[in-house]
Amino acid sequence: MLGHSRRTFVALLIVTAVSTLLYSRTLFTRHQDRNHSLARRLMGMVRENPSSLFNQSQSPTSSRVIASSQPPTSSRPSSSSRPRPTCTERRRLAFAKNHKVGGDTIKRIFDRFGYVRKLNFVLPRSLVVSKMYPYQLYPTSYLPPPQNQSFDMLVYHTVYERERYREILPKDTVYLTIIREPLSHLKSTWNYYKLQKKFHIEENGEDPILTFLANPGEYDKKCGHGRHVPYCLTQNAMSTDLGFPASTNKRVGPGCDTDERETITQNFLKIIKDDFDLVMMTEYFDESLVLLKRLMCWSLKDIIYYKTNTRSYVSKEKQIPPKLQQNHKEWSYVDYALYDQFNQSFWRRVNSAGNDFWGEVRYFKHVNEKMKELCDSYKSSKPCSISTLNFKDSRWGPGFTVDRNFCMLAKRSLRCYLLLESERAAKALRLNRRNITLYSEVNLESFKKAAKSRKGRTTVKAIDVILENCVNCKLRDCGSLDHLSHLHYDGYVNSATYSSIVNREYPNFARKCNV
Repeated sequence: MLGHSRRTFVALLIVTAVSTLLYSRTLFTRHQDRNHSLARRLMGMVRENPSSLFNQSQSPTSSRVIASSQPPTSSRPSSSSRPRPTCTERRRLAFAKNHKVGGDTIKRIFDRFGYVRKLNFVLPRSLVVSKMYPYQLYPTSYLPPPQNQSFDMLVYHTVYERERYREILPKDTVYLTIIREPLSHLKSTWNYYKLQKKFHIEENGEDPILTFLANPGEYDKKCGHGRHVPYCLTQNAMSTDLGFPASTNKRVGPGCDTDERETITQNFLKIIKDDFDLVMMTEYFDESLVLLKRLMCWSLKDIIYYKTNTRSYVSKEKQIPPKLQQNHKEWSYVDYALYDQFNQSFWRRVNSAGNDFWGEVRYFKHVNEKMKELCDSYKSSKPCSISTLNFKDSRWGPGFTVDRNFCMLAKRSLRCYLLLESERAAKALRLNRRNITLYSEVNLESFKKAAKSRKGRTTVKAIDVILENCVNCKLRDCGSLDHLSHLHYDGYVNSATYSSIVNREYPNFARKCNV
């Protein structure tokens, strides 16, 4: 009887041990599966359900792989404590700035980035924005870099020429551009350059742009519409800005040899593919900027923006009949091929981006809207508004602050950036008010008149400090606060003087509020 009890007891011990082992193994397997799932998400192989992005303490209810070229629906962004990729910020870039593609907004981002870091820009001599366009990228057309230094950025209008760009810029320069759907591009060009008037198309009951598209070659007979506007306004205009020879348009237009046209087109597209690190898309502006940020290893603060040079016009929403659309495709064949190829490569790049690309796009849009709300509130006459916005660290980059000084930089005009960048370059080249006239049209008489008006003044004003320290002042292009802030930023005006003048002359800018 005793032996039977022992055998029963031993059997129970064995069963208990086996059960414990199986349970432990199950727990280990579940834990291992969770670790594998997390690893896949961190590697960007699996996209989380959008709702889980904004409450990181909750587990995702589902996962899916993004294979479509269309972005998912937007939602509220948030930060995350997940690890971020590490890389080194890249500061040298060449921006092939096409016309009417949103390039001014991109350029203002680059202007701000380079200005804050005191980088060397290729600046058009005489400080005329379009002075280097179309084929003027020669030493006589731009200011030289400071002694024993090289250029960092080329962002002004000029036709892309591979050899010239590489002679001017260092080897580690990143090459960028942006393009737009060709028919949308034509509509924008049509409005901005007033092509109805230029082509002498009279109102006859039909929309003038439809009259043009019925037979483009009848109206736009050759490239070359003036010195400071695009050489090709309607035929392969973007490709021409990117270096496609204007004289070759006749060989790729309607009625040409289709085999030769395809050969010419593909050879050109190969050059763009080989030369450019990123081709952005106007229609997917924010997505393009996130790709730019990742390529350059910049922060989200570096790419938030105010749009510039945007307009509403009648032809913008005009529906073009299919036959006329086909006419335009034949007329501007290379531009359509350019757009089709880089639209496809753009989405391949997006879909392989990893680290929750779409989450970052949503977060970026949220940050950008909040920045605009803050910066616009500074114009309010209300007694108090939010002084700063503080964004925490996220999985896509470190946290940052947006304040009044940043808003001034974000909204600064392109002409003002050109003036301040040239002011900085002039001092680096040791120019003064007399020899600056070799590079810019400075009215020395205005300086003399301003100096006379300062006699006997007991209080130092902003204009006094500006005139005393600047070489190339133009208040019509750049406000006095921009000039004063620039001189303070570059160390020509001390903080005490700067604060005193700002508090006295710009009280709204100096106003601080409790958040």
